[in-house]
Amino acid sequence: MSQPARNPLRRLIGPGTTRLGPAEIAVSLAGALVGIAAVHAVSTAILGPEAALFMVASMGAAAVLLFGVPHGALSQPWPAIGGQVISAAVGVTAATWIPDPALAAGVAVGGAIAAMQIARCIHPPGGATALIAVIGGAEVHALGYGYIVAPVLLNTLILFTIAVAANYPFVWRRYPIGLAPPAQDPPAAPLGHNDLTEAVRDLHVVVDITPDELDALARRAVARAAEDEGGTLPVGRRRVEAEAGEGLTIRKRHGEGEEAGGRVTLNVVEGDDGGDSRS
Repeated sequence: MSQPARNPLRRLIGPGTTRLGPAEIAVSLAGALVGIAAVHAVSTAILGPEAALFMVASMGAAAVLLFGVPHGALSQPWPAIGGQVISAAVGVTAATWIPDPALAAGVAVGGAIAAMQIARCIHPPGGATALIAVIGGAEVHALGYGYIVAPVLLNTLILFTIAVAANYPFVWRRYPIGLAPPAQDPPAAPLGHNDLTEAVRDLHVVVDITPDELDALARRAVARAAEDEGGTLPVGRRRVEAEAGEGLTIRKRHGEGEEAGGRVTLNVVEGDDGGDSRS
């Protein structure tokens, strides 16, 4: 399975995100518009207009994930809610116990990242939420640990609720991903690099993984499944068999009949730069 040639510039800057249609863009725009307007109103009522600007900025980053990448792992309820709450708690603690603002800011963001990693709820806007607890000014500091509940948790729940409502009418982009109907997988077939890229595009979603990583993930999953099943992976009425040798040969069979389709051999060879390359 050969990889398509790529020019050096594209390899340097990386691939773009999935191309979306006008309907997807309109839903994301409308949801974020309503969500951020609500967050601004709540934050202003709790913190005042100046401090509210910090909180709206943090929630703006969250809105990108919930409305722009609703199926992303970092957008799901536990990262979206747990990440914000945990980060807020770390930020308030740093602001309370560390008098030096620069050190407190570093501890708040670094501690929030570590805490989210431990709790398996990484949510990038959480870093901003933790930082705001330190640099948000007197209005934020006066809230103490109340900052965790209002405005952080309250604003997060507002965005979450609007994201659920805005995405629900569209079966293919329901949020959270658990509300989406089970996928009807098509029959298995040999996969190519372009097949994976086009499949993601057909789903009308943005995924936070590059096509190359997705390709490698699919290869690894088939290989490991074949190992776990003694060399055979059932796929509907078919079986995918893997043979280990100098490379990994994958064949498809229907039941006990003759080999169907073709075969794909994955070889690991020494690249020009001394690293591995796969074909």
